[in-house]
Amino acid sequence: MSGLAWKINRMKAMEGREILHRAGQALSLKVEEMRLDRGWQPLPSVQVGSKSFLFPSNSQAGKIWQGLFSPDSPGLADLIAGRIDFFGHEHIAVGVPVQWHRDPLTGVTAPAGEFGKTLNYRDDSQVGNVKFLWELGRHQHLVPLAAAYAVTGESIYQDTVVAQIEEWIKLNNFDRGIHWCTALEVALRLLSWAVIHSFFFLQGQSKGLFSVVRDPEALGKSIYQHAWFVAHFLSRYSSANNHLIGELTGLWTGCQVFDLGRDGDKWGDQAQRELEIQAKKQVFPDGVNREQATYYHLWVLDYFLFASLVGLRTGKPFSTDFEKTIDSMAAFLDAITPRGGVPPQIGDADDGFVTRFGARWPEKPYEDVLNAVTVTKRKQCPQDISQKSFWYGIMAGVDCQSLPKEERNIKIGYPTAFPEGGYAVLGDDLVHLIFDAGSLGYPSIAAHGHADALSFCLAVNGEWWLVDPGTYAYHSQLEWRNYFRGTAAHNTLTVDGLDQSQIGGTFLWIRHAPVQFEGCGITENDGQWAAGSHRGYAKIAHRRKIEYRKRAEEIHILDTVTGKGHHELTQNFHFAPDIEIKCNIDNVWVATKGQSLFTLAITGQAGWSWQVLRGSTEPISGWYSPNLGKKQATVTLRGIWSGELPVNVKTVIRIHHVS
Repeated sequence: MSGLAWKINRMKAMEGREILHRAGQALSLKVEEMRLDRGWQPLPSVQVGSKSFLFPSNSQAGKIWQGLFSPDSPGLADLIAGRIDFFGHEHIAVGVPVQWHRDPLTGVTAPAGEFGKTLNYRDDSQVGNVKFLWELGRHQHLVPLAAAYAVTGESIYQDTVVAQIEEWIKLNNFDRGIHWCTALEVALRLLSWAVIHSFFFLQGQSKGLFSVVRDPEALGKSIYQHAWFVAHFLSRYSSANNHLIGELTGLWTGCQVFDLGRDGDKWGDQAQRELEIQAKKQVFPDGVNREQATYYHLWVLDYFLFASLVGLRTGKPFSTDFEKTIDSMAAFLDAITPRGGVPPQIGDADDGFVTRFGARWPEKPYEDVLNAVTVTKRKQCPQDISQKSFWYGIMAGVDCQSLPKEERNIKIGYPTAFPEGGYAVLGDDLVHLIFDAGSLGYPSIAAHGHADALSFCLAVNGEWWLVDPGTYAYHSQLEWRNYFRGTAAHNTLTVDGLDQSQIGGTFLWIRHAPVQFEGCGITENDGQWAAGSHRGYAKIAHRRKIEYRKRAEEIHILDTVTGKGHHELTQNFHFAPDIEIKCNIDNVWVATKGQSLFTLAITGQAGWSWQVLRGSTEPISGWYSPNLGKKQATVTLRGIWSGELPVNVKTVIRIHHVS
């Protein structure tokens, strides 16, 4: 898409006030760049120092940690040697000293001297894969080294952290280059420094980072400039999604941990007030994040939990309503997670973190955050406590050794509805089905939503069979980006090969399908149902009702498509990796999964033409993305029908036990 077309589409998603705001912001940035060229920088009015620390000074955290965890020497050694895990890619070499402006995946070096706020980070030829560069610039890989120093006192960990922070400050002048592009990246780096600062204090450095750097004044100036940048460049209007929450969390944390004078007090108070507001604006009353993306739901939950713990540690607690939002968000994730599994990949996922404590890339992000909620709010200690839940517990003043050890086993009732968010969960001990009749996303651009209305995901015995294929691409590879978030990549029905909602850019939808969640309940013979509808195809309406007939162990999908004229309908069923499918008799397709004790038999509507696609590129179908930037071939069962509307379509999925 050309730059002009994108700008036109972007403006379509704005109200008049936002257009005026962005015009004023563009002028302000021009002035700021001119001032910067003349030598201006924001400077603190006081000498920046410590205000508070995230871990209690009398904490026995080191001894407790060593009783629970084994030191990850190979992983820590890799970090010291400049080998870091990114998005499931292991041991990516970033150099010693670190090459902060070189994309470790493509080798492209981003310009270091350009004005960061107008740098075109979407141009792969100029910056490479910006996600990898930004992940490096968040300094989250330094947190596990600081934690290792806190619990062992070994100088190699301290020296590595200090050297990288000092080198970063030296090579990344304020407002210049790829690491000064967006407030979120700056905020997450500030948050990392606050955690590192607190770890150094825990080891006995009375002034934290200021005790060990060669130039405390330079460090303090950079910390102040991070906070200044975030406070003056917050995401607003149609960009005010999870980015704003992350920016506010980083600003709140930085202003509570570091003494930035009156500016810091003002910015910190502002951040806390706005976090309270955003918790109400961005989360439905039933606990569903309005962005309609499971991973961003997790990330926002982690932001809120971390911000809450910072408030608890520093004597500025959040409101009861804020804490209830954390509880309700955790309850939603519990509800959509099958026993022993992980939630479905609904919407976008960029695999980012608020902070990470282990040397390896976190393998169980959902479990880590939900266990942290269990430790800090429910005062229970899961058997498989992670480093995140351990350190969050220390922040909350919880001694994990004194808590009862028990398996985290959240039971939900079936069916369970989240009517504002637009989800229903059907099932029992065997079946776990998520029905999605939620809106496209939040706010007007719905940046991380997918055109997945009336889609569903199905797990059997705790394992996913029918899945949402994931995300794969963000700024790069537009064709793949559009496929993975398009309607055809989801277990729903398409009309004339079109998406329910209209794409306007890589993170922009310019038309949202109107969706209605119609409810869920109990049927005769102890069955369950859920239903919803949407009008994403102009004068054509699609209504879907899903019934789970427990006694027969059958799922009935009843689609009604109303309208006029001749149209082509397509059904897609996307299977998890390691599933094979073949046609039996009478239009029955049987799916098998490795050593599973179950099979699925799918019977489609008579008169439809069915085919199996695996790793297809024309058309793109039969793909699954386990992580950002990774994809693998899998199975998609596609059915096509052409005829006059209206029409009713029935699909039956039978669960069979292998004898």
